[in-house]
Amino acid sequence: MRLPPETRRQIAALWELEAEWLVRYAMVRTGEDQSAAEDLVQTAFLAAAVQWNSLVDRTDDERRNWLRSVVHHKWVDGIRRSRKLERLDTEEREKYAGRGPDLVDVVFARADLERCLEVIRSLPERRRQIAVLFFIEQYSAARIAYLLDLQPSGVRKHISKARALLREAVKPVGTGEAEALPPREQKEEQA
Repeated sequence: MRLPPETRRQIAALWELEAEWLVRYAMVRTGEDQSAAEDLVQTAFLAAAVQWNSLVDRTDDERRNWLRSVVHHKWVDGIRRSRKLERLDTEEREKYAGRGPDLVDVVFARADLERCLEVIRSLPERRRQIAVLFFIEQYSAARIAYLLDLQPSGVRKHISKARALLREAVKPVGTGEAEALPPREQKEEQA
């Protein structure tokens, strides 16, 4: 594909601005598979080059969201084709209103998020797929059942068990209760 020099410069600038973040976002979805994440990002930037005339006048945030959406949709397409997922995480993203959150709250929220990510990583493959689609991507149980060719009741059971583990991982501060088990011990318990 031959692009005008100005378009190439603009896309290169967009790459410099967004590629690193987008690869991290894609790695969450691909289970830390660097190669697959980079392929998703390259696909997104190729799509951006093809549709550059419709993106050139958008804001940086709109372009970022567009690229993220392309990566997400390509990832979901991969799920549909293969019917299996690798290890998954969630995207860390917070929206702040007004003067911003209390720093202590942010630290605790990040710690909670990390514990939740460890729980999700430790889940058996099918439950991990369902947990990511339900809790992170916010798909309905019926939609997940359709995507993964499962019964809705089975999906709800997986969601219930994952929710219980997530609740256990994120205990209120000051309860004196132990943290969630490390991933290896959780897997042994599930066996």
